[in-house]
Amino acid sequence: MFTLTTTPVTFIGLTVLFIWCILWSARDLLAAVGIDLPASWAPAEPLAHRTPIAISQSFHLVMSIVMLVMVPRAWWTALPEALRGPTLIAVMAAGAIWMAAMAIWKISWLAVGHTAMFAAMVWHLASMASHTAMSMTGASAARPSSGHSGMAGMGHPASPAATTGPSGLTLVTGVGLPLMACLLVLGISGLVRAITGRPPHPGQPACCHTTPTTAGSARLSGLFDAAMGLGMAWMSAGLMSPLIPVLGHLHP
Repeated sequence: MFTLTTTPVTFIGLTVLFIWCILWSARDLLAAVGIDLPASWAPAEPLAHRTPIAISQSFHLVMSIVMLVMVPRAWWTALPEALRGPTLIAVMAAGAIWMAAMAIWKISWLAVGHTAMFAAMVWHLASMASHTAMSMTGASAARPSSGHSGMAGMGHPASPAATTGPSGLTLVTGVGLPLMACLLVLGISGLVRAITGRPPHPGQPACCHTTPTTAGSARLSGLFDAAMGLGMAWMSAGLMSPLIPVLGHLHP
């Protein structure tokens, strides 16, 4: 979690990115159920595909809202612990399974990227819980260091020495490395689409997004993936600091 006073750049940047994700996810969800904004951007997929796309967009919308709530420390800590942990992990795991099914159904690289995105969210939430548990265990033996990164409010220590289990933290961080790489690839591919105005799968029906029908809608769809992929990677940088310390400094 972050605050405007201690990590203003990260706080404002992530807030803007995830608000955009909410707006575009909501727009795509409306389009999937037949409400096109604007009408000239009406999706091209057959009616039979609208239901799975609507389900996919519902998962995207929920994730976007959760990511926004995770930014301000006061918002995240106000949620019940059971919701922050097992409940949201289960929802994001369901999203990962659904996106994997969509990727198999349509053989879609974009759906594969979204599967990794939801898997990264599961890892992020589980990793936060692990960091918190390790920090609390360490506190029972010795008072932890007062230095924390911008994510410290979620139990992210500033260094492995702040806990009693550096090897455990390294294992948790190592699991996230390939997922972080996937987020970066998804984000960069979104930026490329935002620049070129090309849809992700030209001429093919979509399965996890409404198919962009104009260069403008393709660019905005690309910006969604760029914002979510790069935003999640940016937010997760603090979790990677036990293995890659320099990432702990990416939250100005």
